[in-house]
Amino acid sequence: MLVAAGGLACLTVPLVASPAAASSMATGNCSYSAVYGAYTGFYTGQNTVNPLRLRVLDTKADGHGVAIRLVTRTNSGADKAWSWHHYKGGNGGEQSWDTSATDSAGISSMGIQAAVFEGDDLLSLCTSSFTYNPY
Repeated sequence: MLVAAGGLACLTVPLVASPAAASSMATGNCSYSAVYGAYTGFYTGQNTVNPLRLRVLDTKADGHGVAIRLVTRTNSGADKAWSWHHYKGGNGGEQSWDTSATDSAGISSMGIQAAVFEGDDLLSLCTSSFTYNPY
């Protein structure tokens, strides 16, 4: 099943990962309606996630596009929604983005939102659980 396979980690941990590297890895996913989204990232300090991979899958032949975005929580507890990454290739297709995130207000935790769009109109979305920064 396509959605179940999407639950696999988006990045691989180096074969010889230090305990600190393993504890700084963050992953999560969510699915709803016609979209599945996942992320894998590594906290590298109080303000930075690098690398970060975002992945979105279109899981329904409905003519709608799908998108994914990072959501972080600052050290003061405020949520920050980053820009959407859109995929419009159709049912069964997927796209990944390799990126990073830095916020001078701190990143105490992160998650993703995956959504279904009709043009610029958001139709539905899901939000993953948040993974906390060990730094």
